[in-house]
Amino acid sequence: MAIDIYEMRDGRPCLTDEIHDDVWINMVNPTPDEIEFVHTSLNIEREALTAALDDEEGSRAEVSSKYTLILVDAPTREWRNGREEFTTYPISITVTDNAIVTVCLQELFAVSTIISSRNKNINTVNIANRPRFVLQLLFRIAVNYQADLKYIEVKRMAIEESIRKATRRDDLFELHELESNLVYFKTSLSVNASIVDRISKQSRFISSLEDRELMDDVIIETNQALEMTTTYSQIIKGTRQLVEADLNNSLSNVMKFLTSITLIISIPTMIASFYGMNVSLPGSGYAYTPYILMVIMVTLCAVSIRILRKRGLWR
Repeated sequence: MAIDIYEMRDGRPCLTDEIHDDVWINMVNPTPDEIEFVHTSLNIEREALTAALDDEEGSRAEVSSKYTLILVDAPTREWRNGREEFTTYPISITVTDNAIVTVCLQELFAVSTIISSRNKNINTVNIANRPRFVLQLLFRIAVNYQADLKYIEVKRMAIEESIRKATRRDDLFELHELESNLVYFKTSLSVNASIVDRISKQSRFISSLEDRELMDDVIIETNQALEMTTTYSQIIKGTRQLVEADLNNSLSNVMKFLTSITLIISIPTMIASFYGMNVSLPGSGYAYTPYILMVIMVTLCAVSIRILRKRGLWR
């Protein structure tokens, strides 16, 4: 089943079989029949329930007489090109007078932590208090962004440590992937921040001092995640430029070395070609001429290598 219904029992969300007052309906990539079931049970428009099923859907907040729809992007991980990469997926949070409905294309860590429900401080949830539940979910989404950003920074530091020993093309590709992931994060967090700011001005989500404090925490964590994304993007860009410069420098050194070898080899080639012509040349009738020429070639090569090494063109 792609649809789970939760109710509060003994201070934590527990599965139930039917929709009634004060429930949370969590749908992960639901089927059309499941969408129709929730639509009929709660009288929520199908467009609201299917908004998060389009991974290109833009974040927004809509308020109607029947429900409030909040659509934001949440972080998740997936495998691409044989690597664990980071991306974002939209999650819709629909709040009615008697229920909460969340819809996403795949299971999100922010949702699973609510289901596990650690009963302490900010982690304590209460489905019956729907506005506060929404704020707690938004808080978890912001915290998850920060956790993934810290992991991205750990991966960047590992790559930087690796290139101190030897630079590989794979390092450049991996840095490019991390930089692309941060672009997704920055775009999503920028819109999320505006959505959170809009929600903070609605009285229905701020009914007590605790709600106000939690709302402030959501704003702070979201903005902090956005700042972290900007900072890490700049750092990764600098690291990528360092890898590119090192690869270009390595290529330049190889080309200089090959050019130097070509120059050295040209010395005996030129002398041998000169004495290989069918004309009378100095010393051509002397028995020790080949040995003298060998000594001259070796001496010239040694002198040339010494000159190139002084000028940094030979390694």
